[in-house]
Amino acid sequence: MASVSGRNILHGAVLTTAAQLSKIGGGFLLLKLIAVYLGPEGMGQIGNFMSMVTILSLVAGGGIVNGIIKYVAAFKDDKKSLLVFVSSAKVYSFVFSFVIAIVGCLSSEKIALYILGDSSRYWLIVVLSLAQMGFGFTNLVTGVSNGLMDTRTYARIQIIGNLLVLPIAWLLVSNFYFVGAALSVVLFYLSYSLPAYYFYRRSAFFNRVLILSSLRYNANRLSVYTLMACVGAVSVPLVEIVVRAQLIDSAGLDAAGLWQGSIKLSSAYMGFFTVFLAVYFMPLVVRLEDKKEISVAVIRFVMLVMAVFLAGALCLYVFRATFIPLLLSPRFVALEDLIQYQLVSDFFRVSSYVVGFVVIAKSSLKIYLCSEIAQGLLFMGLSCLFLSQGMSLKGVLFANIIMNVVYFVASMIGFCVYLRFYAGSKKCS
Repeated sequence: MASVSGRNILHGAVLTTAAQLSKIGGGFLLLKLIAVYLGPEGMGQIGNFMSMVTILSLVAGGGIVNGIIKYVAAFKDDKKSLLVFVSSAKVYSFVFSFVIAIVGCLSSEKIALYILGDSSRYWLIVVLSLAQMGFGFTNLVTGVSNGLMDTRTYARIQIIGNLLVLPIAWLLVSNFYFVGAALSVVLFYLSYSLPAYYFYRRSAFFNRVLILSSLRYNANRLSVYTLMACVGAVSVPLVEIVVRAQLIDSAGLDAAGLWQGSIKLSSAYMGFFTVFLAVYFMPLVVRLEDKKEISVAVIRFVMLVMAVFLAGALCLYVFRATFIPLLLSPRFVALEDLIQYQLVSDFFRVSSYVVGFVVIAKSSLKIYLCSEIAQGLLFMGLSCLFLSQGMSLKGVLFANIIMNVVYFVASMIGFCVYLRFYAGSKKCS
C-alpha cells in the first residue's frame, strides 16, 4: 500500500495549513473591505462578478489542475514521462487560456450587460479575460508542485500572493468602491502568478525544450478534467448567478448581499479542506488499486474531515455575534440568525469531498458529470420553488442543505458501487 511517512504528512500539513490560512485571511480581509465600503446592497451587486471570477479560476488553462496533480504524482519517479507530460500540459493550458481570452474580449459588452447590468463596464470583462491567463499559469505551476508533493513551493506561492494583493486591494476599494472591488477580486487570484513565475524559473521545467510527441494522447487525457471543470463551473457558480437573480427579484439586493457574504465565508474555510485533500489525499489514492486499501483511506479521511469541520463550525456558531461583524461588518448582523443553515450544509458538503476526490483521481467521468449536473439542477429547482413561496433567503439556504444532504448520501452509495464494480479495473495509463 502506498503511504507517506507520518513526519512528511505532519510537515506538509503544517505548510498547507499556513498557506491556506494566509489565503483565508486574505480572502476575509478582502471580503471585509468590500462589506465595509459597499455594504450588503453593494455585495449583492458585485456577487455576479465574483461568481464570474470563480468560474474562470476553475476553467483557466483548461481546468486541469487535478489532472496535473494526478499524472505528475504517477510519473514523478519516471523523469522522461514526467517531462513529456508537463510539456503537453503547458501547451494545453496556454491554448485553452488564449481561446478564453479572445472569446471574453470579443463578447465583453454582452457579458458585462448580463453580469454587471451595464455594458459600459465591458472593460472589466476584458481585464478579467486577460487576467485568467495568469490564473491558468498559476494552476499549472501549483498542480505540478502538488503532484510532486512539494508543499513548500505551493505554500510560498499562496502566502506571497496573499501578501502582495492586500495593500493594493485596500487602495482600490477605498477609492473606487464598486470598480475597485471588482478589480481587487481579479487581483486576488492574479497575484499568485508572480511568485508562481519566480518558482517556475527556478524549477527543472524552465527553459526545457517542449516534447510534443505525445501531445494528442496527453491532451485527450487532460480533456477529461477540462470537461469536469466546465461542468463544475456550471453546476455551482453559474447556478449561483441564476439563483441570485431570482433572490434579488423576490427579496432585494440586501438579501442577495447577505447570501453572498455567507457564500464567501463558506468558500474561505472550505478552501482549506479542498487544498488538503488535493495535496495529500488525491496523490495517495492515485497509487491505490486494491478495494480494501481505497475504502480504508476514504473512511480515515472522512472521519478526519468531519471532526475538524465540526470543531471549527461549532466555534464559529458559538461566537457568531463576534465573528460575523468582525469578518464582514456590523451591517451583516442579520446573518447571525442564518449562519447555522450554511454550516449544516457545508458539513455534508465537506464530508462528500473525500469521495469526490476519489472520483477525480480515478477519472470516473460519468459519475462526476452526473453528480455535478444533478446537484446544480436540484439546488436551482428547490431555490426557485422556495423563493416562489415567499421564503426569501432562508429558502435558498434550506435548498442548499437539502441538496448537500442528497449529494452526501448519493456519494456514499456511489462510492460503494464504485468499489464493487470499478475499483481495480483501471490503472493510470
